[in-house]
Amino acid sequence: MSFSGWSFAEATWGWTYHYSNKTMTWSEARKWCQEHFTDMVVIQNQTENDYIVSILPNRTNSPYYWIGLTKKHINETWKWIGNNSTWVGEHSWADNEPNNNHITEFCVEIYINSGQNRGKWNDEKCARSKYPVCYQAQCDDSSCVKGSCRETLNSTACLCSDGYEGDKCQTVVDCPPLSQPENGVLKCSQGGWEFNTTCSFKCDPGFAINGSYTVTCKANRTWSDLQPVCSAVQCPPLSQPSNGNYSCSKEGQIFNSTCHFECHLGFFIIGSSAVTCAANGHWTGPRPVCTSNYTWSGTLSDPHSGHRRNEETQ
Repeated sequence: MSFSGWSFAEATWGWTYHYSNKTMTWSEARKWCQEHFTDMVVIQNQTENDYIVSILPNRTNSPYYWIGLTKKHINETWKWIGNNSTWVGEHSWADNEPNNNHITEFCVEIYINSGQNRGKWNDEKCARSKYPVCYQAQCDDSSCVKGSCRETLNSTACLCSDGYEGDKCQTVVDCPPLSQPENGVLKCSQGGWEFNTTCSFKCDPGFAINGSYTVTCKANRTWSDLQPVCSAVQCPPLSQPSNGNYSCSKEGQIFNSTCHFECHLGFFIIGSSAVTCAANGHWTGPRPVCTSNYTWSGTLSDPHSGHRRNEETQ
């Protein structure tokens, strides 16, 4: 079917292919394709090559169509326009081609006829006139929300970026929910548990982090580390006092644990009878001791001399 000098070849679930009934130079052909469609046709594999051959009309007179394979210099590698692919297949070229017969044969035509070279390629001077073959991409900027659109024969699909899923890569993946740590707080960079969310943990005074301070939700739906816990800080172990003993309100002599000291019969406590494990990991006050000698220093008045004297009472 032809409209104003161009024809609609056939639609697929991916690209649509088009051609012109008017011959042009390679540069003119590419410009025409870009103006009316996406670009000159790019062939990614032999299946696509065979498909394009099957939908283009045979021509007994000048059965040559430009395709988007080219190079700029004789020593360069053939490349496809747009994606710089170097795919040329194993049996794509016609016999004895490419031969650069005229030194500057830097463009490529495909034969569409009923002969033995049907579907084969030939290098040709870019200034020669051939029929252009174009493609119209179905992918656009809105095809995939978080990913890239990939088109092949009869297929259009979104290749999702890490951490996204869905037919249009529109859904961010989630990690398992985290819980507020006991004796601490949890704060996350985003409202939920989605990909790339970073959560930080902070322990209350008297508690220390056991694990990583931060975890991040990864693309595989797991956190970068285990959720940490807040463990009570521990004070240095106390030793049993000579001639006495002690007991503590919590095992392990940890934060907020209070230890009470008692002396054996006949001994007296010097110092506080209790110490508490503080948030900084130190005991409050010096350790008490048990002694059998109770010494008091004071000042008494001598009523006879009018002077003051010191006495010790044992």
